[in-house]
Amino acid sequence: MDASPSLQLIGAWSRAASDAAPLASPLARQPRLQDHLRREITPQRTAVLLGLILLSIATEHFCPPEFGIQKADRWKPYAVVDSICMGILLIADGLPPEAVLLALTVIYVLAGIITEHEAFSGFSSPGVLAFGALFVLSEAFAEVKVLDALISRCLGSPKTLLTAQFRITVPVAVLSAFFNNGPLVAMLVPIVQAWSQRHGHSAAQLLMPLAFASTLGGTLTIIGSAANLLAHDRARALDPPVDIGFFDLTPYAAPLGLLGLCYMLVAGPRLLPKSTEVGRDGQVTRSPSKSQRPGAFPQFTAFTADDMPSEAELVEPDQLRRYHILFVVRSRCPSIGCSLFDMGMTRLPDVLVLELRREGQPLQDTFGTALAAGDFIKVAAGAASIARLRKAYDGLEPAVHKDLATLGPHRRHRRLFEAVVASNSALVTEPLAKQKERLLRKAGSVILAIRHSSSEAAAADLEARSPLKLVPGDVLLLEAFPDCLDRLADFSVVAAVESSKPPRRGRQQDRLRGLLCLFGFVLAIGLNGLGFLPLAAAVLALDFFCCCARVLSWREAMRGVNGSVMMTIAASFGISAAMTKTGAAAALANALLNVGLRSGPFGVLCMVYCGTALLTNIISNTATCVMMIPVAVHVAKQLRQSDGCENIDEKTLLFLVIFAANASFATPLGSPSNILVVDAGNYTFGDFVRFGGMLQIIMMWATCSALYYFPCS
Repeated sequence: MDASPSLQLIGAWSRAASDAAPLASPLARQPRLQDHLRREITPQRTAVLLGLILLSIATEHFCPPEFGIQKADRWKPYAVVDSICMGILLIADGLPPEAVLLALTVIYVLAGIITEHEAFSGFSSPGVLAFGALFVLSEAFAEVKVLDALISRCLGSPKTLLTAQFRITVPVAVLSAFFNNGPLVAMLVPIVQAWSQRHGHSAAQLLMPLAFASTLGGTLTIIGSAANLLAHDRARALDPPVDIGFFDLTPYAAPLGLLGLCYMLVAGPRLLPKSTEVGRDGQVTRSPSKSQRPGAFPQFTAFTADDMPSEAELVEPDQLRRYHILFVVRSRCPSIGCSLFDMGMTRLPDVLVLELRREGQPLQDTFGTALAAGDFIKVAAGAASIARLRKAYDGLEPAVHKDLATLGPHRRHRRLFEAVVASNSALVTEPLAKQKERLLRKAGSVILAIRHSSSEAAAADLEARSPLKLVPGDVLLLEAFPDCLDRLADFSVVAAVESSKPPRRGRQQDRLRGLLCLFGFVLAIGLNGLGFLPLAAAVLALDFFCCCARVLSWREAMRGVNGSVMMTIAASFGISAAMTKTGAAAALANALLNVGLRSGPFGVLCMVYCGTALLTNIISNTATCVMMIPVAVHVAKQLRQSDGCENIDEKTLLFLVIFAANASFATPLGSPSNILVVDAGNYTFGDFVRFGGMLQIIMMWATCSALYYFPCS
């Protein structure tokens, strides 16, 4: 399913660029209105607008199309088409899609092209409300880690790349039929990255199939993507209304998705780049990314037991920022019986395994010994890597887990912090053991690890040094509640570690919450599929249940709803109304028919598919769906009047638009799933054209053939 346009490539890049821009000095000259206008109204955009206006004038003068409206209103369809073309250009230039679509809708209202009710009917649409509620549901499932456990079991330990791709794409395609694409892919990208590193596979050959599988799976059900819900909502507004059931897309989407998965499995090893190479000896080489994804692991070298260097040799500038931390293997850990090498810990970047202890004694074969409950693993890692390590391995917890349990049940509010000890802190005057109790009692914080200020101490074994006191400048890695550290004046600098929320698993209530969420979701989807409960009401009821069960707080649920995608979908209703009311959709449909009918009804289907697929690879699939649905409806009405085309009705053309609008494979521009894997897999634009372009052609012929030979009527 689709994520928000904040995850869509064009909008995300423009906002990321503005966020990353340095703040202007208060003394610097502030830009004036003329400067803003000069920057936005560029000569290129002005030339395109003038060209569109001249083309409209020439079209009206030499070959005026039939709009079916009064002569005095013939300027309106030209204004709509020209403004939509300019909107596509602005989106391609980096403006947020939701801002462009909403601006066009407001302009149409002010110009008298559509009414206010027609422009803003999307804000009261049950389909839009249901899609927003699905964002909250995705956040809830990410919190209870149900999908993480399911995906981890599906991935297993494949030996070949083909098996790895199969184990990733199939479950993702199934899950994407019921969950938002963006949050699902965003949740799975770090899992697949770490999993590929642990098992010696190239992440670049797994992440693009992951994104494409989520896109293919999103067409299986009506809630699979925003385009599906939008088409469902617009179909009910037709006269007569067209009903699209929850699983009506499945008979077509299942074989099409299977065909797409087969293509990826066959062509993936040959067409996808190989940016990561991992050998059996643990040596890892990665080509650097042009822009590292925030929170991504840096380049690293892992060592086996035979070539492990001494700790004196490990003291390098970047390693001085590492902590030495002790993890304990709990009895619930699924990795019990596996060695550290089999677990992939020797391949994790920025994580160096120093020692494996059993019953207080270090083991000689650190990486080849099978783990047992109660074993201790000493690692050297950065703060962010420690946070990721806790999430990657269930049952692997810091050795101070008993102290963490005393912090209380509200784990979702806790974070990791790096705190620099101040010179006037009581931590430097009294024994550390006593100060640990004070931090736990007064600030609700637990020390996980210590990094000493001197380079010799930083590289040394903390337990061998046995520090009784800290010194100013030492850095503590703490787990605490964000507002608790303000109660102490012991630290000169406190910095939160990004994405360091502790995983909520291991307790009985965690498993119970996960099972209840999964059962509630299956029940809600089942009741809606059988027609007993509207989709929006079913999903909203499940959202309220998740908040009542403390899976999410109400504030977290509200933050989970992305306003950008909601605005994009709601504003697109006005665009659709303008195209229909002015006759622009009918004129475009007639043009497609005149060209496509030369090859028969199949040619018409191909023309509609090509036009939709071209737009969806440039702008978002929701905007594409809005623009093409009125065209598809008029094409269907005209086809009914042609010989041999009586079976191709509005529902068939709507299905064609749905499949084509979701088929954004040839570029990273149209799909939020694609942008999420661009940097993670170090892909280029050419990688998408080479691997996804052929898939685009295959899906076009397969979709048009399926709907031509097996129409919905």
